[in-house]
Amino acid sequence: MKNFLITLIASTFLLIPTLFITKVVRAAQSPVKAITPHIRASSWPDRIIVTPTPTPASSFSVTWRTDKTVKNTHGQIVKASPNARYDVNAKEFSAKTYRTSPDKGINSQGQFSYPSNTGLPIVSYHSLTFYNLQADTNYNYRVEGASGKWSPWQQIKTAPTNTEQDFEFLYFGDAQNGIYSHWPLMLRHAWQHAPKAKFAVYAGDLVNEGASDQQWSNWLNAGQFIHRSLPAVLVAGNHEYDWQMQENKQKNWALSTLWQDQFTLPLSPSLPKALQETAYVTHYPDLDVFVLDSEAQGNIALLQAQATWLDRKLQNSSAKWRIVTLHHPIFSSCGMPLGTAGQDEPDVRAAFLPIMLKHNVDLVLQGHDHAYSRGSIGTEKDLAIAASSTSLKQVKSVFVTTVAGPKTYPVKPTRWDEYRDYGVTLERIGENTPTYQIVKKSNQQLSYQAFMGDGTLYDAFTLTKNKAEGKTIIVANDLPPERMFNNTGLYKTHYDLAE
Repeated sequence: MKNFLITLIASTFLLIPTLFITKVVRAAQSPVKAITPHIRASSWPDRIIVTPTPTPASSFSVTWRTDKTVKNTHGQIVKASPNARYDVNAKEFSAKTYRTSPDKGINSQGQFSYPSNTGLPIVSYHSLTFYNLQADTNYNYRVEGASGKWSPWQQIKTAPTNTEQDFEFLYFGDAQNGIYSHWPLMLRHAWQHAPKAKFAVYAGDLVNEGASDQQWSNWLNAGQFIHRSLPAVLVAGNHEYDWQMQENKQKNWALSTLWQDQFTLPLSPSLPKALQETAYVTHYPDLDVFVLDSEAQGNIALLQAQATWLDRKLQNSSAKWRIVTLHHPIFSSCGMPLGTAGQDEPDVRAAFLPIMLKHNVDLVLQGHDHAYSRGSIGTEKDLAIAASSTSLKQVKSVFVTTVAGPKTYPVKPTRWDEYRDYGVTLERIGENTPTYQIVKKSNQQLSYQAFMGDGTLYDAFTLTKNKAEGKTIIVANDLPPERMFNNTGLYKTHYDLAE
């Protein structure tokens, strides 16, 4: 019996590595993407997300979902207090409610469908903007589904109005892939690093398929209470657009209807209907954030409409710091498909770059490339000089592109060489390196830090404005070596990641 047990144990241990190796090889040869749980709507509120208004010191918007049975619902708000029953003096407001079918809709060409949502039931979305709030003040709020079915109380702090007050915000490039498996960790790590951030900029491609209700479910669930307390400045990328399948078998490329269903974003009355809630501005103390829809590149008229709008808004802006965010980079770093000259967007650059330089936009935050890049355009005095840690460079604008998700691309061999006529210098790149960013505003400075997923600093610079030197940039000392595919860990394709 003893010999039998020894033989059995030995055989088992010999077998285990074989089974393990076989499993790994099979996974590498044919990755299987897990189908994640798809949380269906109920009479209780879910997918709650806060978004800014043009005046975040005195208002904020919140959007949520229920099943179609909920037709009239409410939100409550009260100033935060230490009392056990802080809720007794809450004020109640009626929400706007609209029912929608995730799997179909109507456009100018007739009825269309979204195949990825086939069979999903009609749901209700609700939105409410809380107005007349005090600046720099904590408020508790909650939202309702069916009568009496309230969400837990959430807390949010309105923006300050004091231009001398320092604050910070988060910025993310594309999540897009691994929304269920990888993105939650990056988002939560960033929030833990900057828990007092006033808002977060998401520079497009939040999901991979803009019409996929399941992917949006995973993106919204990744944030949970973060989305309920940290206003989301949302940028529409090309993956927020999707194919609408017409009844006549034709296809129409358009912004997913889920965008405006799920998010309540500032309106821009002077812009066409096609740009509502994708091109807008929000004003923080001495810092204005302008959001553009660069996926409208297929329509030159829409790009020009945004350029005219941006020109006028920048002209009227009195903020010391002006930030523009859009999905497609003004200067592209990557080749897509791999090995090509790049995924350059000349129409986007032609429409927006002259306006940015005319008004000396301080910082341009972008996505799309799935690699890290930072560069700047100097003044005439420092036009061909690269920003460094040893000397100040006088600049007009700084351009940053980042990725937050696990899909990463190689930087193209030419890098930014083809853009030298614009006077731009490429000063930092990175491959195989998702990051999150913290941008801090003070009276005289705008400080930028990019952190890798383990919390290690990857890039940092400071913009300073004063009468003596104008606007200058200096890069942090002791940054780690640039990370490339040939000096970092193994990169595996993203196709097996749960979205």
